[in-house]
Amino acid sequence: MSRMSSGWLELSSCRPRCHRVHRRTTKFIKFPHSPQDVQQTQLDFFRLAQFPKVVAAIDGTHVQINGVALGDVEHLYVNRKGFYSINVQLTCNAKYQITSVSARWPGSTHDSRILRTSAVGRGFEAGLLNGLMLGDSGYGLKPWLMTPKLLPATQAERRYNQAHSCTRVVIEQVNGQLKCKFRCLLGSGLHMLPERASDVITACACLHNISKRLNQPEVEVPQALFQEEAEEHEEGADAVSGRQVRDDLINDYFA
Repeated sequence: MSRMSSGWLELSSCRPRCHRVHRRTTKFIKFPHSPQDVQQTQLDFFRLAQFPKVVAAIDGTHVQINGVALGDVEHLYVNRKGFYSINVQLTCNAKYQITSVSARWPGSTHDSRILRTSAVGRGFEAGLLNGLMLGDSGYGLKPWLMTPKLLPATQAERRYNQAHSCTRVVIEQVNGQLKCKFRCLLGSGLHMLPERASDVITACACLHNISKRLNQPEVEVPQALFQEEAEEHEEGADAVSGRQVRDDLINDYFA
């Protein structure tokens, strides 16, 4: 058994240790803020598929919870696939490191709502974060969040979609790596109350980043594991300005 695997066995059976890792989240999970970090992150993403200005890829993934009494809010934890879960929002950089995690929302919560209320979403809306994020069609288009072009009609739009897909796939792979490394997040999931499940998920995200720093090898991730069906997106009031930013990108970089 690997050092990381044995460490997780101890973590899963010892709540105080899980909380100690959780409390140090900001040490292990950091979104790029400084001009230097933003520039380096954008360069790393650009090297993947020549998509400019990207500082993060974003996606939601569901972690199943079972065997606990949820009381009056039970219905909120039933996701669109019919099982109880926590909808976990993750962002990552091009090096497969998690740069933010929000693991406190019931499974029925829409991805767009989680983003809107998360620290990352609020940071972009307030102008405190720079660059672009890439999300799937489950997110509403925003000036700082680029989604695929539906029904691309030109060669430039198709090139944009191809570069978008090849860049954003990193977050899907991160979701798969996280669940393959910490098998408690797979299958029937976590048999604990949502509050503790949130702590465990966040601790796993921290340990994922630690494993990246230690250059630990990843197990092969099955293709089906990191591809989740996108929700129907919620059109926001800033979709018009988002479309303008996307059109400018297409014309400036992919035409």
